[in-house]
Amino acid sequence: MRLTVILLAAAIFQANASGHAQTVTLSGKTIPIKKVFTAIKQQTGYVIFSNTNTISDAQSVSLSVRDMPLKDLLDMVLKDLPVTYLIKDKTIVLSRKAPPSADVLTIPAPPTTISGVIRSTTGELLPGVSVRIKNTVTGTVTSSDGAFYFTHLPENTVLLITMLGYETLEIGVRKGTNGYTAYTVDKDQSKSLLVTDGNNLVMNITLHRKDMEIGDVVITGYMNVNKGNYVGAVYSVKADDIKIAGETSIDQMLQGVVPGMSVMVQSGQVGSSPKIRIRGTSTILGNQEPVWVVDGVIQRDPLPMPNGSGSLAGDMTELRLIASNAISWLNPNDIETITVLKDASATAIYGSQAANGVIVLTTKKPKPGQLSVSYNSSFTVGQRPSYGDFDLMNSQELMQFSKEVYEARDSYTSDVLPIGYAKLIQQLQRKEIDYATYTEMYRKLETRNTDWFGLLFRNPFSQNHSLSLSGGNEKISNRTSFSMQQQNGEAKGNDLTSFAASSNTTLRLGKRLTVNLMLNGSRRETDGFAYEVDPFSYAYNTARTIPMYNDDGSLFYHEKRGEPSTVYPGNTSYLYNIQNELNNTGNKNVTTNLSTTADVNLQITKDLQYQGLLSYTLTNSGVKSYATELSYYITQTRGYEFGSVLSNSPQELASRLPFGGLVQLQNANNNGYTWRNSLVYNRLLGKVHNVTLQGGIEARSALTQGNTDTRYGYLRYRGESYAPVPTMPAMNSVAKDNLYDLMRTNSGIVNQKSNYLSEYFSAVYGFDQRFVFNFNARLDASNRFGQDKNKRFQPTWSVGGKWRVANEKFMTAAKWLNAFDVSASYGYQGMAVEEVSPYLIATDGGLSNIFKQYILNIKSLPYPELGWEKTKTWNLGLDVALFNGRVSATANWYKKSSNILASRQVPVENGMNAATVFGSLMENTGYDLIVSVIPVRTKDFMWQFSVNTGLARNKLKQNERINTLEDYLNGTAIVNGQAYSTFYSYAYAGLNHFNGVPTFKNLDIKPTENPLDYLVKTG
Repeated sequence: MRLTVILLAAAIFQANASGHAQTVTLSGKTIPIKKVFTAIKQQTGYVIFSNTNTISDAQSVSLSVRDMPLKDLLDMVLKDLPVTYLIKDKTIVLSRKAPPSADVLTIPAPPTTISGVIRSTTGELLPGVSVRIKNTVTGTVTSSDGAFYFTHLPENTVLLITMLGYETLEIGVRKGTNGYTAYTVDKDQSKSLLVTDGNNLVMNITLHRKDMEIGDVVITGYMNVNKGNYVGAVYSVKADDIKIAGETSIDQMLQGVVPGMSVMVQSGQVGSSPKIRIRGTSTILGNQEPVWVVDGVIQRDPLPMPNGSGSLAGDMTELRLIASNAISWLNPNDIETITVLKDASATAIYGSQAANGVIVLTTKKPKPGQLSVSYNSSFTVGQRPSYGDFDLMNSQELMQFSKEVYEARDSYTSDVLPIGYAKLIQQLQRKEIDYATYTEMYRKLETRNTDWFGLLFRNPFSQNHSLSLSGGNEKISNRTSFSMQQQNGEAKGNDLTSFAASSNTTLRLGKRLTVNLMLNGSRRETDGFAYEVDPFSYAYNTARTIPMYNDDGSLFYHEKRGEPSTVYPGNTSYLYNIQNELNNTGNKNVTTNLSTTADVNLQITKDLQYQGLLSYTLTNSGVKSYATELSYYITQTRGYEFGSVLSNSPQELASRLPFGGLVQLQNANNNGYTWRNSLVYNRLLGKVHNVTLQGGIEARSALTQGNTDTRYGYLRYRGESYAPVPTMPAMNSVAKDNLYDLMRTNSGIVNQKSNYLSEYFSAVYGFDQRFVFNFNARLDASNRFGQDKNKRFQPTWSVGGKWRVANEKFMTAAKWLNAFDVSASYGYQGMAVEEVSPYLIATDGGLSNIFKQYILNIKSLPYPELGWEKTKTWNLGLDVALFNGRVSATANWYKKSSNILASRQVPVENGMNAATVFGSLMENTGYDLIVSVIPVRTKDFMWQFSVNTGLARNKLKQNERINTLEDYLNGTAIVNGQAYSTFYSYAYAGLNHFNGVPTFKNLDIKPTENPLDYLVKTG
């Protein structure tokens, strides 16, 4: 061990000595000293750094040396000159010697000049670095050789040095023993500054790279733009700042975070996907969701069919509540930043798909350095709902109420099933029990108080585990993460489990080429409810006089109304127990995702960069929904209770489904690729003109293949096999669909391919850090409009400008004002409505009862002339920052006007009573505002709070649809001058004073064709 230490010390000493033992060979008479330093640089590699007036061009020296040590040579050359030197690393700094002290005390004047050169840690000269006098607008930027220069600066000046992607550096100037000197305000950054003292300060500055701060840069998914040079309504936030314990998906964490964006949770089930709208709704028939982008790659939903397609539209809506969405595969712990692009100036680069906004996510990248291991774990326990949360009657109150209704001879609006008090009084009237038994049973019922919330719900529990490993060197680094998430929802039987793994590798192949390789994989499994099973609705609406179990522990069944029986005419009720339904129905969703991305950045020249991206994604989603023969849902189809009829009896022969239940299997396979190539040109011209240009081409393709299989006769408890389904059961007069037709029409294959080819261009121009102009354009081509070549291409463009008022010279005195930006933008976008096709689309209509032939039902008429929906967007923005950023605010006013597709009535001779036409106009106007305050900010602690608000007003115009009464009542009516999805209802007039029945206004008017004559808008 001792020998090892000695050898190691010797090696360090030798390496250290060799660094200072550089020798120089030089001979000649009257050699200009500047040529001497040129020879030193050539022979030793040392860089000589000095001010322009340190050494005169006329100064020379005669010498003849051979292999003289560098230090000795410098001493010889400079001994008679008023110049001193300092050797640090591979740099020789020359400076003038301090003048001899005078008998009279003199006060040095402020530094005449301050100059310097700025490099990166690799020695690369950095042009375009902002060097500004702190708390003023006075400043400059470094030239192409990294140099800057100031004259006649005031005392105690602090220079603020900033550049995107590098740590900010503050350098102060103060009096020193040799005139003036400079120092770093942050002592931890002192190694970044090498200074030559005097009245002419000379600085050698080194900037260190840093992770991009979310407030400094706007990440569009195509390029990163300095926020000061960007025009557009955007909002950025770090994922770590919005994480919510117990949530497994980032979309649910965004609720209430982004101004102008609404996140609505549609279901209490774990794993449910929220509905997200950015600045309202801009389409009726098209996709209303925003575009999700992860590391520059657009994500797609894994489900094979869009909303409202096919005869399974209702089931698909229910299925989407717990099915995976476009980003459910992504571990929130792997997300670095979230950027929401809201107006046309921000979203135009994405073209036709971005009319509803864009949400850009970036994942965490590897960092060079020693191996870093991070493990995060969280456990969350919630509280289940209870009757104390709601104003509901207990058993005693319900029995008393029912008794008063009966004794007052009041009536309900429908027949009352024999449950609770109704059954008890019925038994008394029929003399099935005597009054003493009635009284005894009454007391038993009023004290039962079944706790449905306690029986059907539990305290939700979730656990999240995440492990990440990061490390490497400057040439290759990697970050690999693994995560497991498990959620047990409030309702028993609703669970989610997910596993995810990701690997992100960065290769730096020389100074010019950087390659990022990303690989992601995930599996997500969700268990939910199906076929009308809703534990919360049941617990909330079911009387507490009904028990879950009999006294012997068996399940208690009560009557529940359902479909008319095909076996027993007039029977419309069947036995029901919620626990039995939970045991015999269910929905399971399993989604697996695999994606890989290669991202290439090549610095062709100092100003020109190539960016390339190739991504491939494969997603498989499988859904299984079932109901066994023991369930109430299948009992309605069968027509009688399970096991209540004899084999081969007339009742069994009359049933449509004497054996087995129902299963629906849905599978979808999505695979797609994105290939993008672009060139980025970034140049600073004349220190006041900053120009960034980007042009590229992008090809995307997505292939969706899926199938839906609906099978009756499902025998879950017999090896998951199938029983035969009667082809022609001996049904009574109750008309019901043939199950074979239902199986055929509710089964099918989906095979859809969407191809897009796009060209895009972006330009950013900044003048003197005061005026900024942005222009974005994109040309999209889609195969969704294959018949008309003129409709295949859709241009999208936007233009925006910003005035940075705080950087004007007349605002110099307002040191409390850090930023005051006024911006305006306008954009034009189109959107392809994939539900509309140039071809006639028909579905299997089964066997016609009239023609006794198999028929086709027209789903969509051909629309060869329809093209893209078009949206125009205006935006006015204001950004303010005060008191060194402690108070900031962003406000935007916007207007979106969309020429959209909508339906209108047509003669039934066309095969449908409604068709899709252009001409409807949808307008969205509103504002969004966010104010942030930082009361406390120290080096290690910051307390920040913010509040945001927004308003979106939606209005439809020029629509020709004729609405029915049902349209108004269920919120699907389209009324000119009103918002989309407006609900109407009858005008409530109060309760009848005699019998308590609710009454309504305008029901005594004459019949009218317009329901709005007697309906009122309710929301």
